[in-house]
Amino acid sequence: MITRFFFLVLAAVTCCAAEPPSFDTSWIPAKPEVLTYRSTAKQGAGLYQVSVWRTPEGIEVYINIITPGFTKSVWGAMAADFHPRESKGRIVVDNQIIMTTDCAYKPDRLHIATSMAPFNQMIENTLSLSNLVVDFSQTPLLPRTLPLKPGAQFRFASLNPQSNALVPLTLRVLGEEIIQGIPCYKIEGSDFEGQSTSWVEKVGQHRVMRIEQPGRVTELILPSQGETTPK
Repeated sequence: MITRFFFLVLAAVTCCAAEPPSFDTSWIPAKPEVLTYRSTAKQGAGLYQVSVWRTPEGIEVYINIITPGFTKSVWGAMAADFHPRESKGRIVVDNQIIMTTDCAYKPDRLHIATSMAPFNQMIENTLSLSNLVVDFSQTPLLPRTLPLKPGAQFRFASLNPQSNALVPLTLRVLGEEIIQGIPCYKIEGSDFEGQSTSWVEKVGQHRVMRIEQPGRVTELILPSQGETTPK
């Protein structure tokens, strides 16, 4: 009887743990919200910009990264419930190597195609889906949509455009800290790009205030004095 009870409890816990979290996208405006970050690394300083807005079809996001010798642009579209629909990416390295990625999602599968120039290589893959997959274009928005609290943990399948495969994406809330005078949740993350630590605003629009990665620090540029902070 005890053994049977144990397995019933275990099954219930497993079921609850497998349920995806609810995503809060109500804060996303109809006009683009543009956040600009200053990025510093030993390769040099750069800019990182994320724009997000609401459309009649759902949500769109545009990401632009410019650092010495490296440019990355990503566009993504998703439904209002955060399920991805499609994305496109383009990477230029030293004006010589260009990688472009196109991804399209269906309810039960996704198709990704990555081309490399000047080598004229094309890699394509179609993957079956059974649960939500986080697209690489959604990564900057993900912690802003989750029900964060100290000790919370989240795990997703995510799309790695470098290998055209699904890999784990994890987020864990370590605690709370003040960044640029703003109360934030401190989050440890891991995805196809490696380990990172980020600080996300506790209230308001839950802006990502700071990101630390090995060899790189990225911090939000706040409005100058006289400007208003988005509510």
